[in-house]
Amino acid sequence: MADTWKVIVSSMSGGGKASSEWPEIAERLEARGIAYSVSFTKYRFHALEIAKDALKEGIRHIIVIGGDGALHEVLSGVMSQSQVPSNQVTLAIIPVGSGNDWARLHEIPKGYDDVTDVIARGKSVMQDVAKVESVMDGAPFVSYMVNIGGLGFDAQVCHNFDLEKKEGKATSDALYLKCLLKGFMGYDARKFRIVTDGNLFYEGDVFSVAMGIGKYSGGGMMQTPDAIFDDGLIDLTVIKDIPKSKILRKIPTLFTGKIHEVKEVIQTRARVLEISADPESFVEVDGEAVGFSPIRVEVLPAAIRVITNL
Repeated sequence: MADTWKVIVSSMSGGGKASSEWPEIAERLEARGIAYSVSFTKYRFHALEIAKDALKEGIRHIIVIGGDGALHEVLSGVMSQSQVPSNQVTLAIIPVGSGNDWARLHEIPKGYDDVTDVIARGKSVMQDVAKVESVMDGAPFVSYMVNIGGLGFDAQVCHNFDLEKKEGKATSDALYLKCLLKGFMGYDARKFRIVTDGNLFYEGDVFSVAMGIGKYSGGGMMQTPDAIFDDGLIDLTVIKDIPKSKILRKIPTLFTGKIHEVKEVIQTRARVLEISADPESFVEVDGEAVGFSPIRVEVLPAAIRVITNL
C-alpha cells in the first residue's frame, strides 16, 4: 500500500474541471504505471478527511487534482493527524484550480502528459510548513500553510471569495477579480501589532500583510518574492498605510518581484510571527479563509515531502 498513490479529485476545482477531465488524467497515470486508488470530494473539507483515512490505510503518497485550496485541505489532513509523521508523506499536485500558485513555485506543468511525467519521475524535496493559530467562531482554530497567507486587504479579498464559493459559485479568474475590486473599494488600513521571534517588528497602520513559505499568490503575484520553501523561515511583507492611487500605480511590482522597492513596504524573516489587529482582521492561508486575528504562526521545518520539477 505504501507505494500506491491516493488520488484525491477536488470535484469543484477549476469550475468542475477536475471531475470532468478525470478520465483523461487517469489514462495518463495508468500509461505511466502509477498505481493508485481514487476518491472524489463531495463537500468542503472532504479532502482533509480523505487524506486522513488514506494514511490510516497505509497510504504514504497522495496526488491532489485541484488547486491551492484543495492542496491546503489535504495538507491540513496530513498535518493534523498523529498516526504517521508528516515527513513520511509525499504530496503531488495535478493543477486544475484557478490560481495554482504552489504548483508554480515547484514549476509543475499544467499539461496532463507533462505533469504525470513529473510524478512518474518521482523527484522530491522536503518543504517547510507553517502552523497557523487563529480564531474561528470565537474559538481557537489551527490550520497549516504550504504557500502564502495574509491579513488585512489580502485576507479581505479571500473572505469575499470564500463567501462566493459558499453560495455555490464556481471559482474563476473573473470571480476572483470581482472580489478583488470589491475588497479594494471597501477596505481601509487598520492598526496592527507585529512581533517576530519575540521582538516588536512594527506597530501602526497597515493596509496588508503577507507571510510566505512560498513566493507566489493570486495567480502569479509575488508578495514574498524572496521566500525559500526550505530555509526554516517565514518571509513577512507588510504594506503600511498607502494611498489607493499609489497601490494602483505599483501593481506591476507584484509581478516583477520588486514590491520591496515601494517606500511603504517593509519586510523581514522569522521562525515565529505573532500578529494582532484593531479592529480584528480576517486571516487567509493558501487562499482559504481561516478566521480572524490575533494569530500565531510557527514554521515547521522540512515537515512534508513534495514532488517537484525544479
